[in-house]
Amino acid sequence: MIIDGHAHACGEFVDVRRALETLDAAGADAVVLSPAEPGSETTYFVPNLARWLPRPVWMVPVNRLVRAAVRLRRMADALEAGNEGVFAMHRESPQRILQCFWLDTRMADPLRHLEAAWERMRFRMVKLHQCWTPFEPAGALAHDVAEWCAAKRVPLFAHLFSARDVDAWFDVIRSRKQTPFILAHCIDVRVMAEKPRVENLYFDISPPDLVGLWQIRRAIEVVGTGHVLLGSDTPYGRRNLRRNIARVRSLKLPERDAEGILGGNLAALLGIGT
Repeated sequence: MIIDGHAHACGEFVDVRRALETLDAAGADAVVLSPAEPGSETTYFVPNLARWLPRPVWMVPVNRLVRAAVRLRRMADALEAGNEGVFAMHRESPQRILQCFWLDTRMADPLRHLEAAWERMRFRMVKLHQCWTPFEPAGALAHDVAEWCAAKRVPLFAHLFSARDVDAWFDVIRSRKQTPFILAHCIDVRVMAEKPRVENLYFDISPPDLVGLWQIRRAIEVVGTGHVLLGSDTPYGRRNLRRNIARVRSLKLPERDAEGILGGNLAALLGIGT
């Protein structure tokens, strides 16, 4: 089984027809979708920095650009419409399009909103993103959302802004052992390498243009192949899903380990096929 564990409902995944075509072209079974830019058919060109200059953690400087663009274009204001759009796509193709609910932390009572959405949608994952809807990584809301995810048995996917934020997030991970935490874009695997090993930490390896092979290998060293997850971050980069599948296979891991990263690990985490 191959599962794209991190993509957005735009670009190649803008609607159900194109999403299924994209999955089929890559030989993938399913995708976990969250919103971003509802209705946008744009697939962005991203320079392959991970190949040309492999050593930096590129998501750190890129985060500054993302935050500026989100604020300038007021992109976060479309998140609620985007969540509804992903839910509609999931209902049309429930086995292949899985919903990740992106929580808008700017709301007066985010947790109450999360609970209300859960009652209708029964999504597979919850997402927090510091560049779009800021939150304190060691604040009360972070702990509350993590506790909520543990109660509902869904992973908490986090896109963090800086190495300092990753360091603070580790305290939440360590204190909420029943919550599976997925760190977007392998940020920052160097920080986590200095921490005690925890069993509820997972790394997303998208996108191929910004996450180097060295980061994927380091993530494997830190959490093991069973806690590394395929993602594409579509539409931020071209042909991301097919390229990242090929990169995983290029690592020459034992077949069982490679198949786990490509989808088996996430299927187990989400209870798919059990």
